[in-house]
Amino acid sequence: MKVLRGPLERWEAQTPPNAVTVGVFDGVHVGHRVILDRLVANPHPSTVLTFDPHPAEVLSPGTNPRLLTSIDERIALLAGLGVDTVGVLDLSEIRHLEPEEFVSQVLVDKLEVSYLVVGADFQFGRDRAGDCEFLIAAGTRHGFEVEVVGLVESNGVISSTRIRRLIEDGDVSDAADLLGNLYRLSNVVTPGDQRGKGLGFPTANLRPPERKVMPGNGIYAAWARFGREILPAAVNVGVRPTFGGTELLIEAHIIDFDREIYGSVLTLEFVERLRPELQFENADALVAAIRDDVAQVRRLLKTAPVPT
Repeated sequence: MKVLRGPLERWEAQTPPNAVTVGVFDGVHVGHRVILDRLVANPHPSTVLTFDPHPAEVLSPGTNPRLLTSIDERIALLAGLGVDTVGVLDLSEIRHLEPEEFVSQVLVDKLEVSYLVVGADFQFGRDRAGDCEFLIAAGTRHGFEVEVVGLVESNGVISSTRIRRLIEDGDVSDAADLLGNLYRLSNVVTPGDQRGKGLGFPTANLRPPERKVMPGNGIYAAWARFGREILPAAVNVGVRPTFGGTELLIEAHIIDFDREIYGSVLTLEFVERLRPELQFENADALVAAIRDDVAQVRRLLKTAPVPT
């Protein structure tokens, strides 16, 4: 897959004709995939125009929204769906463009669009003045087809915002249904205080990845992906209140795994929340709870599909 990055003026013009869609596509969720399925089904080469940083950061500096996917994760998901080209654009470069300028300078001149597919709520251009009706008229003027896809619903409209809230509430199972895959966090394994090892349950510790949505504090059943291995894990997201902790940390007890992997990248894929993080009276009570958590993870993941 080809990836276009950097200033728009340096992008090479694509060989026409091209099928194009435009959007942030954070999470590349089930609703997005309806659009993307239409895109890749078109006989022409497919291009996704996405944005990094998130447009909210450009329009409201300092908001620093938490994301479902980093730009690299997003690109990988799009590649897996069969997209031919991804263009990564900084909204600050084009936010001044009027809708017609966006169509002519970006869609037509750079992307050589022949077919454009967007969601029904798509807006673009300066002050979000362009909408689907404008695009359809612009397509007639410039000679490209426009398809508008209705919003996808599952007990309400599926959106990245809705999925973020589910994850923050700890409802990773429902979030996975809307994402189309388990929610993932990746980071480098860092040394901890060795308290888990002393309790008989050693953990691989991760700092919260920058800018990613964090699952609500609690104990989770998850898959731990290390290299080519995928193993069950009991994961604590929280501050370790039994020991007076205050720093948010992700602690993964990888079941039946006893190797040191400090400095390696570990990916956790969250299956289900087992319980909230609790403060116990003493270490013995905590150990008993962890033992129950690990047993529950074993039972749960024994019959759960292993992610590919």
